[in-house]
Amino acid sequence: MSEPCIPMSTMDTLPQGIPPEHVISRSGVLASRHHPTPGEARDALAQWALRCNYNAVVGVRFIATAERLLPGEETTEVKWAAYGTAIGW
Repeated sequence: MSEPCIPMSTMDTLPQGIPPEHVISRSGVLASRHHPTPGEARDALAQWALRCNYNAVVGVRFIATAERLLPGEETTEVKWAAYGTAIGW
């Protein structure tokens, strides 16, 4: 069985294939941080948007950050964050 999906776009416009008659009635900024891969950060955005009954996510941005593993040590680990705007109609 396939998992539910939600249209996502890195552009600040509706993803292609969305019917033009949809009128955005609500929106919310969302963020998901501290993920080991960009794909997991993206999936977390999608899950949040679906759980809150949004229809798409636009303006998605990915950011890699270096996080220290232990205070006082120089060793870092790359973590990923994703940000976007959830929209509903």
